Amino acid sequence: MKSSEGFTLVELLAVIVIMSLMASLLTPSLQSVRAKSESTACLSNLKQIGTAVWLWIPENENRYPRIENDPSHPLYDPVDQAKTLIETLGPYGLTTNVLACPGDLRAGGKYFKKYTNSYECPPWSGDELASSGQISIYTPGGTFQVSASRVTLAWDYENVHSGGFNMLKADNTVLHRNYKPKYK
Repeated sequence: MKSSEGFTLVELLAVIVIMSLMASLLTPSLQSVRAKSESTACLSNLKQIGTAVWLWIPENENRYPRIENDPSHPLYDPVDQAKTLIETLGPYGLTTNVLACPGDLRAGGKYFKKYTNSYECPPWSGDELASSGQISIYTPGGTFQVSASRVTLAWDYENVHSGGFNMLKADNTVLHRNYKPKYK
């Protein structure tokens, strides 16, 4: 009898099945690693936005910038001359690459495509003095002061990071939260 040194079909199928099982066991951990790396890149983008804000502040009467998220539906009076994030902070090193959240781009980039920006800037800090360490919040019930370390300057437009979002605080710290605040 001749002996064959090749694989039989059964052996080949067994190897394929084992490799498929191993790949299916690795897929969730690979997705988790990708999601974490996207979130980390997003936090880095927000930190760069914060740095640009703090470069902008001393040259603009020590006030936080007024940012229009959607110029077609402005929040500010046209007299206030609020501009988009890239128009306001572009001269301070901000680029469209920094404004692109990897999680938003992976999800189709609908906000980036619409606004050339994956981040939203709430109106509550616009034109407030940065040196006071306090930001006035205006509500129908009245006005109150909040510490700058608690006020959010920018966040993801949508919860694209493992059911949560990333945000930039007025004191230039960045962090991840599992819920998104509402101001509208």
